Amino acid sequence: MDTMSLAADGLVGYATSVAEDLGVDVFEIDINLDVDLATVIILVDSQVPVFEEFPLLLTWDEVSGWALRIDTGGGAATLEFLGEDILPDSASVRRFLWDAVRGNSPGVLASPAFRLPNACDDLEQRLVRFCS
Repeated sequence: MDTMSLAADGLVGYATSVAEDLGVDVFEIDINLDVDLATVIILVDSQVPVFEEFPLLLTWDEVSGWALRIDTGGGAATLEFLGEDILPDSASVRRFLWDAVRGNSPGVLASPAFRLPNACDDLEQRLVRFCS
């Protein structure tokens, strides 16, 4: 994703709106537009019951959308994907996280692969609406 594009600004706005909807659970947000695959990593102050000793990450990328991962110290292990849409509303992302923290499995195990990186589709137009 072009770092100087309106879509890049929109991704920042989208990630910020999701993080704001999560409230006090957010420790840190990292948005990376400098590589072939645009990504968002939100470190949250929550754990899933089976992996309480590992930091929980809510991540987004432009291929698979939102996922829950744990930071194992040697990398991130994926637990599940939201799987609804590449850009679901922030309330859906919040429910996904909260359901997982409560011990449910609200997502899907297989990566949904909504699109290819830098594909010519409507993602950039959809992101523009999140520009501030």
